[in-house]
Amino acid sequence: MINSRLPAFTTENEELTRRLEQLNLEFLNLFTRHKDMVENESPVLTSLYLEKLGRLKLELLEKQTEESRLRMKMNMIQAAINRDENPDLKKIDFEINNLLQDYYSRIKQQSAALDTAEKVLSSMLTEEETKKLKEAFRLLCKRLHPDINPNQSEEEKDLFIKATAAYDLLDISELQKIILYLDESNRENLGLVSGNEKKERIMHLEKNIARLEEKIILLKAGFPFNIQDMLYDDEQVRKKQDELRNQITEAEKEIGRYSEIINIMCDE
Repeated sequence: MINSRLPAFTTENEELTRRLEQLNLEFLNLFTRHKDMVENESPVLTSLYLEKLGRLKLELLEKQTEESRLRMKMNMIQAAINRDENPDLKKIDFEINNLLQDYYSRIKQQSAALDTAEKVLSSMLTEEETKKLKEAFRLLCKRLHPDINPNQSEEEKDLFIKATAAYDLLDISELQKIILYLDESNRENLGLVSGNEKKERIMHLEKNIARLEEKIILLKAGFPFNIQDMLYDDEQVRKKQDELRNQITEAEKEIGRYSEIINIMCDE
């Protein structure tokens, strides 16, 4: 424990108050920024990625899986012929299907992700609604976040949980109800908080601010934030789409070639 006891009103105590207020604001900005990146921006960017490139990627995966299936079938038929055996096509198809289960699972997952992307993009809030949502949640974090308000009552802790859930659900009306419920006059007066407690809060906030800054840096470096600029660049998106279409065309050619070879082998 820090053992210095400062009088209620001293120059040092006033400096601690200003520092604590500054850190409260910094933490609030970082916390709401991180929350918005995780809960709002990431799902939207991921959905935009799937909408603009996901369908072509899914088609390419389907074509490549079919290409693999036919190549494996061709090789298995040839192996049977080399053994002077009559190829058992049903058995071959069964074995191939088992070998390609991971690919079929990926196709199913990507298809489900595309459906989710459509729902996310169709249920997006307007710019004005998004602004109201962020402002309401920011105000409630200022009043209720435990790192800014360590001397919370059980009711305030419960209200913060409800506010976080409402934000995740994009429920502006619920956030506004919680704001109306809170009594503005009960806000903590930092001037009455002891110097010891201020120092402890400052240390706690500095650690959490450093953690949030690191988390935000990691988020920005990873998907989908690392492709954000590309998603809003129509020329880059078209280039990626063209690359995928070319790969699909090549896969279709291989599918046709393997199909012809298999037909010839089975007719002989």
